[in-house]
Amino acid sequence: MNQTQLLERGLKHIREFVASPEFKTKRFFEGDYIVKQDQQLDFVYWASVVQYSIFHTAQNGKSLSLGDYYSEDRFFGEVELFSDEGFQFDVVATADVDLTVIPYSAFVEFLANDGAVAFWMNSKMATVYQQSMQVAIERSLYPLRFNILKDIMCQVEEAAPSVNHAYMYQEAQRFGCSERAYNRVVRELIDEGLISKRDSDNRLLPKNIPAIAQCLERYQG
Repeated sequence: MNQTQLLERGLKHIREFVASPEFKTKRFFEGDYIVKQDQQLDFVYWASVVQYSIFHTAQNGKSLSLGDYYSEDRFFGEVELFSDEGFQFDVVATADVDLTVIPYSAFVEFLANDGAVAFWMNSKMATVYQQSMQVAIERSLYPLRFNILKDIMCQVEEAAPSVNHAYMYQEAQRFGCSERAYNRVVRELIDEGLISKRDSDNRLLPKNIPAIAQCLERYQG
């Protein structure tokens, strides 16, 4: 059995497991915290489809967003189960969602008895880790101008729904900067003809894609 077959079997078994009527569901509305930083749980959540944002707040009060996500077949709390630590991040629902609540005891027993499921879990956790670290690395090592342009282009290339927030300070938080710094760079990019801002929802849109691509290439050497 190859890797693809193992992943398909693992996911199939998980979907059958979480569909058990013995597990309760919990509804979260847009803006609700799914989990809070430092929170400890004795269960994991499962979502077949979920939209959410991830934030971390340092002891000095500064906050950093690690991005807005659309995920399918997603657990919340499995990393904390294995590490026996509280959550490192706030996870906030950006759309209404019903999550399945699975007690740790049932979850651990399920993993221990199915190698394909454990293989799928490891693969999923590795993917989420790499995606999160990529965002964190780019936000830390590249200038704000690069990150705003890269974010806009990723949304276009992946046909992703708009993640623009209603307030500029929330957009700035996604990039770990002040509202003033965010607005300054956005104005510069608009003045240079690289992007535009849609009046109806303030969404940033690419205006000159070849020029944006050249700009990103220059930053990446």
